[in-house]
Amino acid sequence: YASWPQNTVVRNPTGPPFSLDPAEPFTAKRVMRGGSFLCNDDYCSGYRVSRRMKSSPDTGLNHTGFRCVR
Repeated sequence: YASWPQNTVVRNPTGPPFSLDPAEPFTAKRVMRGGSFLCNDDYCSGYRVSRRMKSSPDTGLNHTGFRCVR
């Protein structure tokens, strides 16, 4: 389960209010945070829980996110 914070992907927080991805200039992007339980620590350090990635709001990944335990 991915967490969708309220902030959008902006490289410069004092710059324009909307981000622009040159590869997909007309696709809205959001910040997705969380890790993947499918990855091994040896080769997937980029998928740790504190990781932030850009993604379109309609993207669903069933292996990305974080879980809260007691």
